[in-house]
Amino acid sequence: MIPFRERDIRNLIGDLLDQTGAFDRVYLSGLPEDRGEPSGDSRSVAIEPWETTRADPWDDDGGDPLLTCRVHVVFLARHDDPRIRDEMVELLLNVAADALGGNSFGGAAIPARTQLRSWSWQKSKAPERRISAVLEYQYLGDGWTGFNTAE
Repeated sequence: MIPFRERDIRNLIGDLLDQTGAFDRVYLSGLPEDRGEPSGDSRSVAIEPWETTRADPWDDDGGDPLLTCRVHVVFLARHDDPRIRDEMVELLLNVAADALGGNSFGGAAIPARTQLRSWSWQKSKAPERRISAVLEYQYLGDGWTGFNTAE
């Protein structure tokens, strides 16, 4: 069995969020306006790699390492009314929390360790509001050299 890659999990996250129907677009490489591209989405999300830490919780070197992966998730809502856009972006966050929390991502992650760990409201810039969140999940590595190196 070829072990999964973290990018495979990010793709699954994108698929799960897209399947909710709550988003106009789901991006796996940042929001288009962050790259200087125009976007007319009123409800979107960007999923980007953030950080992975490795712990070796075993007394010997024969156990599998425990990896904690954090993914940066940015929710964006656009509306002329500031109250409505705040409600929209909060709803997007809640939809994602429900869709992703406790998920095993096809058996790759430990479900009890999958959750939106934190989020912060970004300063509103009319007509948009963003929430920057961190999704955290954990998985066991496949030994000390079990990373997928296939192209």
